[in-house]
Amino acid sequence: MTSIMIDLDSYTCSSDPTEAVDYLLLNKNVIFKINAKNPYFEEIKTRYRINITRQEGDTIYFTIHSDG
Repeated sequence: MTSIMIDLDSYTCSSDPTEAVDYLLLNKNVIFKINAKNPYFEEIKTRYRINITRQEGDTIYFTIHSDG
């Protein structure tokens, strides 16, 4: 199955990355990408059960556990 990557730092994503995560929460084929220094990253870690799949420098790639 093909995964979709959503760059939460991109200006085309949303002014509030948590809105994008909420919208795509139930999609199992989404990998999210965010800079570790992005202030929304702390909120996302608190609000959702995330699974960090890869880290490249300050860039974090993660999925959301199916139970949120």
